[in-house]
Amino acid sequence: MAAPQSPVAARPAGAPVLPRFRPVLGAVTMLAGLAMLPGMDAIAKYLAMGRHLPPLEITWARFVFYLVAMAPFGLYAQGPAVFKPRRPGLQLVRGVLFAASAFTFFLAIARLPLADTMAVFFVYPMIILTVSALLLGERIGPLRWVMVTSGFGGALLVIRPTLSGISAGDLFALVSGAAYALGMMVTRRLAQHDPSLVTGVMSGLIGAVIYSAIVPFVWQTPSAVDWIWMVAVGAIAALGHFLLITAHRMATAAQLAPYGYAEIVSAIFFGLVVFDQLPTPMVWVGIAVIVASGLVVTWSNARLETEGA
Repeated sequence: MAAPQSPVAARPAGAPVLPRFRPVLGAVTMLAGLAMLPGMDAIAKYLAMGRHLPPLEITWARFVFYLVAMAPFGLYAQGPAVFKPRRPGLQLVRGVLFAASAFTFFLAIARLPLADTMAVFFVYPMIILTVSALLLGERIGPLRWVMVTSGFGGALLVIRPTLSGISAGDLFALVSGAAYALGMMVTRRLAQHDPSLVTGVMSGLIGAVIYSAIVPFVWQTPSAVDWIWMVAVGAIAALGHFLLITAHRMATAAQLAPYGYAEIVSAIFFGLVVFDQLPTPMVWVGIAVIVASGLVVTWSNARLETEGA
């Protein structure tokens, strides 16, 4: 599961300047990051199902080893200031939201195929628009309301609720998407105050602290092989998110946003290769509706951004 990043971290004197506003290279970099992040989810699913480790313990490893991998980059770019955000309260709220999103996502993939989980999770752009309209008073417009409705309809095709309700896995995926959406909204606020690397490191630190306090209650001693996979979860998360940060230094958010749905393709690939799972025909239809709705919303957002520039 991908984490959001805001543009352009501060750069120390003498550090190399990365190319900026090169949308093709930025798109390739983003696609590389999104291609590997579902691999992290596949490992987490394998650890939860095949190795029978608690999802909370896997989430702990994801944040701890993510922090270990990301902190040196943050210290290089920001120095000790990487641990001194300008808006610590907002960073705490964001960190808690993304910690909850990661945990509930791992709970979902322990119960659902990767592609199904990712499809339900990707209702988060529709949730952002809905919250922006209902709570923040932002004007959405009829086209985007139609796309919000269509996106949720696509999610229902994937979830296929019955009279007895929806499955626990689908519920966890929805909660994960909702927490992610709220975290994205906080991230937008933080972009005005803290560089992206500060936000990324703080996210890892907050998640590591939260789950380090909880994990002893469910701890199951991992084998040597399990430790390797757990380190891999954090390392892949760090590398994937570093590529997303780099991509956002090469292109604008509007230029990159349409490529976000490539993560569903990667999830389908890993689900097939690792778990021999392919979406059912109805899930394929739901994925198509969600992606189409999201792309129209992205196009509308990009047009508004261009007109407002």
